[in-house]
Amino acid sequence: MSAHATPLAPKVSMQTKLSYGYGSFGKDLSLCLVNTFLFFYLTDVAEVSAAACGIIFLAARIWDTINDPIFGFIVAKCNSRWGKYKPWIFIGNVLNAIFMTACFCTHYFEGTTQLIYLTVVYICWGMSYTICDAPFWSLIPNITLDKNEREGLLPYPRFAATIGGNIAAGCGIYCVHLFGQGDDGLGYMLYAALGGFFALSSAIVTCKWTEETYKAPADETFSLKEAVFITTHNKQFLIFLGLAFCYVIGTGIYGSLNLYFFKYCLKDETLFSSLIFFAAVAAIPSLIFFKPVVTRVGRKIMFLMAISAPFVATTLISLPVLGITFIPLNILVAISGLFTGVSTAIYWLIAMIMVADTVDYGDMEYNVRSESIYYSLHTLLSKCTGAVSSAVIGLFLALIDYVPNVEQTQGTIESLTFLYWGSSVLCLVGAAIYIFFYKLNGDKLDEVQRVLTRRYMDRLVKDSVSTGDIKEDLALLKQSPASAQQQQ
Repeated sequence: MSAHATPLAPKVSMQTKLSYGYGSFGKDLSLCLVNTFLFFYLTDVAEVSAAACGIIFLAARIWDTINDPIFGFIVAKCNSRWGKYKPWIFIGNVLNAIFMTACFCTHYFEGTTQLIYLTVVYICWGMSYTICDAPFWSLIPNITLDKNEREGLLPYPRFAATIGGNIAAGCGIYCVHLFGQGDDGLGYMLYAALGGFFALSSAIVTCKWTEETYKAPADETFSLKEAVFITTHNKQFLIFLGLAFCYVIGTGIYGSLNLYFFKYCLKDETLFSSLIFFAAVAAIPSLIFFKPVVTRVGRKIMFLMAISAPFVATTLISLPVLGITFIPLNILVAISGLFTGVSTAIYWLIAMIMVADTVDYGDMEYNVRSESIYYSLHTLLSKCTGAVSSAVIGLFLALIDYVPNVEQTQGTIESLTFLYWGSSVLCLVGAAIYIFFYKLNGDKLDEVQRVLTRRYMDRLVKDSVSTGDIKEDLALLKQSPASAQQQQ
């Protein structure tokens, strides 16, 4: 498709880019806060056993495999005066703020009551995150059909998400100590409440100022059986889920181990904030210059670099524990942070575009758009980052005789280092899946968008015939790109 604006794919306004971008700030800040600190808080502050945490987290995600696709179907079937997705974004962020804060109140309970409380509020947090996240990303195909416009739009929410995530992770330790003044439980609770406030403010901005250009026809209906069919038969979407699973679980495991690794293996947990600082330093320019770089080198090369970078990052930072110390630790942490920042920024930016592309592919193949179902499944995958990795870590820590807040044995340190490094190998597996099986690049993607544009034009003509406005609409379709932009 042409890079020029057309009546079917107008330029995305700066207002929409900024408001949609900021919408990701608080939402991803809250997710990073939970994924980075909750498991550590539970084991080292609330004193819940690592094995119990792992089982609870895994049980929550098993429930999500049922709940998330059903919620996606509910969203797809609903429509309101405020649109299909925006009401859910607002409601979901309100619930997200409440249950996220509740998760960090677990230290106020003990024994069986504590375990029951944690199970309930964590499952509710997971459901609330789906309610706000899946509809948020489902807006992408509705904002624009054009792949070039999407590549210009997506850096904004990914930039905001990267800033939010880095603030959540990098400032966490310092904010907990500041808010708690010696009471880490209180510090974590107040820090979670602050994260909830930012999530809610982001939702308000997105719902008020983000403009939708393309909307599915009002009479679009499909059954739950059809929804399951199109997602399970969309081969490119399933391939994408496979490579995404490898990346999010690989990075999720070593990401959840960061605090343990820095505190017990590197003997300095404050270095974790340095890692996050350098990750932000690399992520921000990666997002700012994404559009010109991807135009020059291509999306495929950029994605392969991003999905492979975690292996390099974990290898470098594991060297001192393995006795290789010819490079100063601070420099290794800085370089590792740079690789981590580039990987996180570029991977998640392109991944969101890829989901939108698979939505278009499913539309071409089955003539049904179901953005919310696709994105709810991707949200489930994102939540698996924290849950599955935490389950693995919980069982792993129990097996290696980890004891909180004491000096660990050499065997425990070596085991922690092995899992920290070894988990990143999964990212290389994801890269291999992308190379050999994913096809929505180049000519194939252009074909998908040509089919959808032609189909949409045919529908406009048909609707015009039924309403008697065919002459006006045909005149609009024949306008030049420049005059069409003025009309918009």
